[in-house]
Amino acid sequence: MTILTKDGDAAQMDSGTTRPKMNALGIDLGGTKLAAAIVCDGKLVTEIKKVPTPKGADKIIESVIGLIADFQKDHLIAGVGIATAGVVNVETGEVIGSTGNLPGWEGTQIKKIVEQKTMLPTHAENDANAAAYAEVHAAGLGDKKAVVTITLGTGIGGGLVMDGKLYRGQHWAGGEVGHLKISMDNKRLCTCGRWDCWEAYGSGSGFLRTSKEVIATIKPEQSNLANKLPHLTNEIVGEAADKGDPVAHKIIEIWHEHVATGLVSLAHALDPYCFFITGGMEKFVNFETMRELFIDRSLPIIGQNVKILPATLGTSAGMIGAASLVVDSMVNR
Repeated sequence: MTILTKDGDAAQMDSGTTRPKMNALGIDLGGTKLAAAIVCDGKLVTEIKKVPTPKGADKIIESVIGLIADFQKDHLIAGVGIATAGVVNVETGEVIGSTGNLPGWEGTQIKKIVEQKTMLPTHAENDANAAAYAEVHAAGLGDKKAVVTITLGTGIGGGLVMDGKLYRGQHWAGGEVGHLKISMDNKRLCTCGRWDCWEAYGSGSGFLRTSKEVIATIKPEQSNLANKLPHLTNEIVGEAADKGDPVAHKIIEIWHEHVATGLVSLAHALDPYCFFITGGMEKFVNFETMRELFIDRSLPIIGQNVKILPATLGTSAGMIGAASLVVDSMVNR
């Protein structure tokens, strides 16, 4: 199979794979910004363009179409992959589950609209799923029975890849791992409206809540963090830990226990080859400590074998995954 490039050259099938080397545009659609780049063979081949995410579904679609048009000035695009927050029906390309970061986005027929306006094959995917797909294939782990990618950010997202394919669940909500229940005490209300979800403890917002709870019990002479309320941030706690503050170290230790609790539950359910950890909170993870906590809480066959690894693609994972998925969807038709 060959694909013509902008200059008229033929793009050949990658040796030993079923995915052709063709340019696809990957778009990561988040609550604050849209980021886009051309992807070929699982790698970025252009600089990333970013624009602020506007308010309202119609305006967001306009921005997506504008990004596509910008890239088409210099590149022949075979398809468009869109990684978006929210639950996505991949067959229809409709956003069927809401996200607080994108008010009014639920119900948007993003695939249908973009294809009608651009005449380009389009694939819409949950952003955590797209990132997971990219990480697994970048690491060459498409032959593993199960690989789980955990995004530790303001919330907790997850992507499940089994035998090289995304597991999306019966109702397209597979991988909503942030809403695993990790306590029965009704101590923390999650953003989903339920109590004691993993996200309420192991996310960035959960880290901050833990920090405030711990600091509320100490005096200024015990830690300078007591003087940082109510303007405390996760970065302030991290900086204090780097300087040897014992209270900051205690906060990070508790947070590691919270994260490990969710990983253990998932590992016992799925027995994955490994976990990839990504997202803005990954910088706080001590992987040796996390591994020790995981082993202590797991059945031996799980603890001794399941790996916990840092992801490698960073913020580009969603774009790469979405673009790869649209190419795969064209090849497998």
